[in-house]
Amino acid sequence: MKIAHIVRRFSFAEWGGTESVVWHIAQQQKHQGVIPEILCTSALDKVGVEVVDGITIRRFPYFYPYFPMPSKDKLALDKKGGNPFSLQLLNFLKKGGFDIFHLHAGGRLANYSIRLARKNRIPVLMSLHGGSCAIPEQEMALMLKPLKHKFSYGGIIDRLFRTRTAPESRADVLLALSREEQQKLQKLYPGKRVELFPNGILHRKLPEAGNFRQKYNIPEDVKILLCISRIDYQKNQKILPELLKRYPDTHLLLIGPVTAQWYFEELLEKARSFGVGERMTVIPGLPPDSEELLQALQTAYCFILPSRHEPFGIAALEALDAEIPLIASAVGGLRDFLVDGENALLFEDNDADSLCRAYDRVEVSAEKIVAGGRKTADTYNWQSIALKLTAVYRELL
Repeated sequence: MKIAHIVRRFSFAEWGGTESVVWHIAQQQKHQGVIPEILCTSALDKVGVEVVDGITIRRFPYFYPYFPMPSKDKLALDKKGGNPFSLQLLNFLKKGGFDIFHLHAGGRLANYSIRLARKNRIPVLMSLHGGSCAIPEQEMALMLKPLKHKFSYGGIIDRLFRTRTAPESRADVLLALSREEQQKLQKLYPGKRVELFPNGILHRKLPEAGNFRQKYNIPEDVKILLCISRIDYQKNQKILPELLKRYPDTHLLLIGPVTAQWYFEELLEKARSFGVGERMTVIPGLPPDSEELLQALQTAYCFILPSRHEPFGIAALEALDAEIPLIASAVGGLRDFLVDGENALLFEDNDADSLCRAYDRVEVSAEKIVAGGRKTADTYNWQSIALKLTAVYRELL
């Protein structure tokens, strides 16, 4: 069985939640005797074929059908929210000999892939990864800001390929990350098969911290507050300088690619205005298998995920697996597996006072929530999730 995992982008240098999910599924499927290939645009990477751990990744040329399209706007769309077109990717799908199309992208890539699948009687699954039904309107407007005051000729392409309907309505099976997303999809597409497929985790043994603090000039006598995620308005790191201001014995460590430069600059300015800029270290992205990433987890006093919304929250699951006390906002998919006081400390969305109250509970709650978090992480493993997914593939075939 040969599977085409179709993704908007796939870059090891700009790792995010979608990349993590696709990669772990593909790795597990390879061990099951399934043949996965990852097909994507060359966004944030280069055109070509790469084989990593026996998995083929094909990156194709693409463009955004808007004029003008300066490089800064193209980069913003590459990082988040872009709706690209790639004729070369579609042409490869035609001759690739795939048995299943598994979509991890929406928009044009999804629509054109579904049209091709229908023509060739190929089943289609679509993973939403927190798609449009889970994104607040205000955030959607920010994502689409690079398209303001531009002439769109995408409608011409859409008419040529006769793909102007929502791809979610045409896929055979929709895969939702959370119960909240599943319920929204069932309401939007009555009668559509919507399966709940959460993310998973592979247990990783943490190495010794070594000289991590010295390398990044973090004093030995401060508590490291760790946040690993995209530096982005969805993740709401801008609330964290308020925590630094109230607790002078802390140091904030942010690890993740910058997906919204203007937001990152506002974050730095807020830290400066609060007088805590020197107590904040930013590492703009580390590879998922990086030794330094694991060392950062080893040195952390607690892990904080302050997202405004989360389709699932794989970073939270990784914190539980690393046995670090977790503080998280009580939003979206996080509520599916986090219970306040049992495996995490939850706070109200975008509420600094609530965040500080949660932080005050870390020391007395750490032992209990770490033990609860370890049990939770053990129930989310990629092997069983991938087996369940392959069973759906076989059923469709």
